Amino acid sequence: MLEALRRAGIVERIDADQWRIPDDLVSRAAAHDAGRDSQASVRVLSPVDLNKQIGSDGATWLDRRLIHGETADLAPTGFGQQVREAMDQRREHHIEQGDATRSRDSRVFYRRNLLAILREREVAGVGSDMALSKGLPFRAATDGESVSGKFTGTVHLSSGKFAVVEKSHEFTLVPWRPIIDRQLGREVMGIVQGGSVSWQLGRQRGLER
Repeated sequence: MLEALRRAGIVERIDADQWRIPDDLVSRAAAHDAGRDSQASVRVLSPVDLNKQIGSDGATWLDRRLIHGETADLAPTGFGQQVREAMDQRREHHIEQGDATRSRDSRVFYRRNLLAILREREVAGVGSDMALSKGLPFRAATDGESVSGKFTGTVHLSSGKFAVVEKSHEFTLVPWRPIIDRQLGREVMGIVQGGSVSWQLGRQRGLER
Protein backbone atom coordinates (compact mmCIF):
# COMPACT_ATOMS: atom_id res chain seq x y z
CA MET A 1 0.00 0.00 0.00
CA LEU A 2 2.73 2.48 1.00
CA GLU A 3 4.73 1.62 -2.11
CA ALA A 4 1.75 2.45 -4.29
CA LEU A 5 1.32 5.77 -2.47
CA ARG A 6 5.03 6.47 -2.95
CA ARG A 7 4.69 5.99 -6.70
CA ALA A 8 1.78 8.41 -6.60
CA GLY A 9 3.95 11.00 -4.80
CA ILE A 10 1.89 10.97 -1.60
CA VAL A 11 4.43 9.45 0.81
CA GLU A 12 8.23 9.43 0.78
CA ARG A 13 10.47 6.51 1.66
CA ILE A 14 13.43 7.53 3.83
CA ASP A 15 15.04 4.10 4.19
CA ALA A 16 14.03 0.44 4.40
CA ASP A 17 12.06 0.93 7.62
CA GLN A 18 11.07 4.61 7.66
CA TRP A 19 8.53 6.59 5.68
CA ARG A 20 7.64 10.27 5.66
CA ILE A 21 3.85 10.40 5.83
CA PRO A 22 1.83 13.65 5.44
CA ASP A 23 -0.79 14.66 7.99
CA ASP A 24 -3.55 14.49 5.37
CA LEU A 25 -2.62 10.98 4.29
CA VAL A 26 -6.17 9.62 4.62
CA SER A 27 -7.79 12.25 2.42
CA ARG A 28 -5.02 12.18 -0.18
CA ALA A 29 -5.06 8.39 -0.33
CA ALA A 30 -8.85 8.43 -0.76
CA ALA A 31 -8.56 10.96 -3.59
CA HIS A 32 -5.88 8.81 -5.21
CA ASP A 33 -8.07 5.71 -5.05
CA ALA A 34 -11.07 7.59 -6.44
CA GLY A 35 -9.05 8.84 -9.37
CA ARG A 36 -7.60 5.41 -10.02
CA ASP A 37 -10.98 3.70 -9.93
CA SER A 38 -12.79 6.22 -12.12
CA GLN A 39 -12.76 5.50 -15.83
CA ALA A 40 -13.13 8.13 -18.50
CA SER A 41 -15.64 7.43 -21.24
CA VAL A 42 -14.41 8.29 -24.72
CA ARG A 43 -16.73 8.25 -27.72
CA VAL A 44 -15.38 8.52 -31.25
CA LEU A 45 -17.43 11.16 -33.04
CA SER A 46 -15.76 10.65 -36.40
CA PRO A 47 -12.63 8.85 -37.64
CA VAL A 48 -12.03 11.79 -39.99
CA ASP A 49 -10.34 14.89 -38.54
CA LEU A 50 -12.03 18.28 -38.73
CA ASN A 51 -9.79 19.75 -41.44
CA LYS A 52 -10.45 16.85 -43.81
CA GLN A 53 -14.20 17.10 -43.20
CA ILE A 54 -14.32 20.72 -44.34
CA GLY A 55 -13.72 19.94 -48.02
CA SER A 56 -14.95 16.35 -48.08
CA ASP A 57 -17.26 15.05 -50.80
CA GLY A 58 -19.08 12.84 -48.28
CA ALA A 59 -21.62 13.23 -45.50
CA THR A 60 -19.54 14.20 -42.47
CA TRP A 61 -20.08 14.63 -38.75
CA LEU A 62 -19.93 18.39 -39.36
CA ASP A 63 -22.78 18.10 -41.87
CA ARG A 64 -25.04 16.36 -39.38
CA ARG A 65 -24.40 19.12 -36.85
CA LEU A 66 -25.01 21.83 -39.44
CA ILE A 67 -28.29 20.40 -40.65
CA HIS A 68 -29.63 19.85 -37.15
CA GLY A 69 -28.26 23.17 -35.86
CA GLU A 70 -26.31 21.53 -33.04
CA THR A 71 -24.05 24.13 -31.40
CA ALA A 72 -25.39 24.54 -27.85
CA ASP A 73 -23.09 21.83 -26.49
CA LEU A 74 -19.93 23.41 -27.93
CA ALA A 75 -17.60 25.23 -25.56
CA PRO A 76 -16.53 28.76 -26.59
CA THR A 77 -12.86 27.78 -26.36
CA GLY A 78 -10.65 24.79 -27.08
CA PHE A 79 -12.08 21.96 -29.14
CA GLY A 80 -15.54 23.53 -29.08
CA GLN A 81 -14.18 26.63 -30.77
CA GLN A 82 -12.37 24.49 -33.36
CA VAL A 83 -15.63 22.70 -34.18
CA ARG A 84 -17.49 26.01 -34.57
CA GLU A 85 -14.84 27.31 -36.95
CA ALA A 86 -14.86 24.06 -38.93
CA MET A 87 -18.67 24.21 -39.17
CA ASP A 88 -18.46 27.77 -40.51
CA GLN A 89 -15.94 26.69 -43.18
CA ARG A 90 -17.98 23.62 -44.09
CA ARG A 91 -21.08 25.80 -44.47
CA GLU A 92 -19.23 28.10 -46.87
CA HIS A 93 -18.01 25.05 -48.79
CA HIS A 94 -21.60 23.90 -49.32
CA ILE A 95 -22.63 27.35 -50.54
CA GLU A 96 -19.72 27.43 -53.01
CA GLN A 97 -20.64 23.94 -54.26
CA GLY A 98 -24.30 24.86 -54.72
CA ASP A 99 -25.46 22.51 -51.97
CA ALA A 100 -26.69 25.40 -49.81
CA THR A 101 -27.88 28.98 -50.26
CA ARG A 102 -27.76 32.05 -48.01
CA SER A 103 -30.79 34.32 -47.88
CA ARG A 104 -30.71 38.10 -47.55
CA ASP A 105 -31.21 37.80 -43.81
CA SER A 106 -28.13 35.51 -43.64
CA ARG A 107 -30.06 32.31 -43.03
CA VAL A 108 -28.61 29.23 -44.73
CA PHE A 109 -30.80 26.64 -46.44
CA TYR A 110 -29.37 23.25 -47.32
CA ARG A 111 -30.36 21.09 -50.26
CA ARG A 112 -33.08 18.59 -49.46
CA ASN A 113 -31.72 15.14 -48.51
CA LEU A 114 -28.23 16.62 -48.46
CA LEU A 115 -26.71 13.85 -46.34
CA ALA A 116 -27.91 11.17 -48.75
CA ILE A 117 -26.71 13.18 -51.74
CA LEU A 118 -23.26 13.65 -50.22
CA ARG A 119 -23.02 9.98 -49.29
CA GLU A 120 -23.95 8.88 -52.81
CA ARG A 121 -21.51 11.38 -54.32
CA GLU A 122 -18.61 10.14 -52.22
CA VAL A 123 -19.41 6.47 -52.77
CA ALA A 124 -19.61 7.02 -56.53
CA GLY A 125 -16.23 8.76 -56.59
CA VAL A 126 -14.46 6.21 -54.41
CA GLY A 127 -16.10 3.35 -56.29
CA SER A 128 -14.85 4.70 -59.60
CA ASP A 129 -11.31 4.98 -58.22
CA MET A 130 -11.46 1.44 -56.84
CA ALA A 131 -12.71 0.13 -60.18
CA LEU A 132 -9.45 1.22 -61.81
CA SER A 133 -7.32 -0.67 -59.30
CA LYS A 134 -9.59 -3.73 -59.22
CA GLY A 135 -10.09 -3.95 -62.95
CA LEU A 136 -13.76 -4.51 -62.17
CA PRO A 137 -16.70 -2.18 -62.92
CA PHE A 138 -18.32 -0.39 -59.98
CA ARG A 139 -22.09 -0.15 -59.70
CA ALA A 140 -23.79 1.97 -57.06
CA ALA A 141 -26.57 0.23 -55.12
CA THR A 142 -29.91 2.03 -55.01
CA ASP A 143 -32.40 2.21 -52.16
CA GLY A 144 -34.65 -0.84 -52.02
CA GLU A 145 -32.28 -2.90 -54.14
CA SER A 146 -31.22 -6.43 -53.23
CA VAL A 147 -27.44 -6.85 -53.25
CA SER A 148 -25.51 -10.10 -53.21
CA GLY A 149 -21.96 -11.28 -53.75
CA LYS A 150 -18.79 -12.02 -51.83
CA PHE A 151 -17.93 -9.72 -48.93
CA THR A 152 -14.27 -8.97 -49.62
CA GLY A 153 -13.41 -6.09 -47.30
CA THR A 154 -14.26 -2.61 -46.03
CA VAL A 155 -13.38 1.00 -46.82
CA HIS A 156 -13.52 4.00 -44.47
CA LEU A 157 -15.12 7.10 -45.98
CA SER A 158 -16.21 10.44 -44.57
CA SER A 159 -19.76 9.11 -44.88
CA GLY A 160 -18.92 6.08 -42.75
CA LYS A 161 -17.60 2.57 -43.14
CA PHE A 162 -18.68 0.60 -46.22
CA ALA A 163 -18.56 -3.07 -47.13
CA VAL A 164 -17.18 -4.17 -50.49
CA VAL A 165 -19.47 -6.76 -52.10
CA GLU A 166 -18.11 -8.35 -55.28
CA LYS A 167 -19.52 -10.43 -58.10
CA SER A 168 -17.57 -11.88 -61.00
CA HIS A 169 -18.52 -8.98 -63.28
CA GLU A 170 -18.92 -6.00 -60.90
CA PHE A 171 -18.71 -4.78 -57.30
CA THR A 172 -20.61 -2.36 -55.09
CA LEU A 173 -20.17 -0.49 -51.79
CA VAL A 174 -22.89 -0.68 -49.15
CA PRO A 175 -23.09 0.57 -45.54
CA TRP A 176 -21.15 -1.73 -43.21
CA ARG A 177 -22.45 -3.20 -39.97
CA PRO A 178 -20.58 -5.35 -37.41
CA ILE A 179 -22.95 -8.26 -38.06
CA ILE A 180 -21.23 -9.09 -41.37
CA ASP A 181 -17.62 -9.07 -40.15
CA ARG A 182 -17.66 -12.81 -39.54
CA GLN A 183 -18.83 -13.30 -43.14
CA LEU A 184 -15.60 -11.93 -44.63
CA GLY A 185 -14.74 -13.92 -47.75
CA ARG A 186 -18.22 -15.45 -47.92
CA GLU A 187 -21.32 -14.84 -50.00
CA VAL A 188 -23.74 -12.32 -48.46
CA MET A 189 -27.15 -10.99 -49.41
CA GLY A 190 -29.09 -7.99 -48.20
CA ILE A 191 -31.50 -5.19 -49.07
CA VAL A 192 -30.42 -1.54 -49.11
CA GLN A 193 -32.86 0.51 -47.06
CA GLY A 194 -32.49 4.17 -46.16
CA GLY A 195 -28.75 4.37 -45.79
CA SER A 196 -28.46 0.97 -44.14
CA VAL A 197 -28.65 -2.67 -45.19
CA SER A 198 -30.86 -5.49 -43.95
CA TRP A 199 -28.61 -8.55 -44.17
CA GLN A 200 -29.80 -12.12 -44.64
CA LEU A 201 -26.86 -14.21 -43.53
CA GLY A 202 -26.20 -17.93 -43.61
CA ARG A 203 -29.19 -19.97 -42.53
CA GLN A 204 -30.85 -17.13 -40.66
CA ARG A 205 -34.43 -16.66 -41.79
CA GLY A 206 -34.83 -13.18 -40.40
CA LEU A 207 -33.21 -10.02 -41.59
CA GLU A 208 -30.30 -8.59 -39.58
CA ARG A 209 -30.32 -4.79 -39.60
